[in-house]
Amino acid sequence: MSWMTRRRLDWLLRARGTDLTAWPDAERRAALALLRRSRVARQSFAEALSGDDAPEPDAVALCRMQLALRHALAPRPVMVRGIGWSALAACVAAGLYVGMGAPEPDQATPDLFTQAQTVSFASLDQ
Repeated sequence: MSWMTRRRLDWLLRARGTDLTAWPDAERRAALALLRRSRVARQSFAEALSGDDAPEPDAVALCRMQLALRHALAPRPVMVRGIGWSALAACVAAGLYVGMGAPEPDQATPDLFTQAQTVSFASLDQ
């Protein structure tokens, strides 16, 4: 594998363009290795890419994306919406059941939060 410097990469970008698939195999591998390890080389490559013309839009791909979005955003059948509301109601019921079924803490052994409040209020009274 040949060694690539940033200066050589800049020259190749001007001479061969930013399409690395058109470069000879050895130079492409060396350029990719340099791009992986050097932030400055990646910046040079990004600057070269910014000077390129934007690619032509692909009408077929655009139509596929529009159809996928329409399908994803289309109103769902009532049954699917009903399942969502049923799941929400089940979660609320489960939360109420767990919350109502929790035993009350013993007043003889207060928790740390209550003790902290007591200490802070006691210090204010003095």
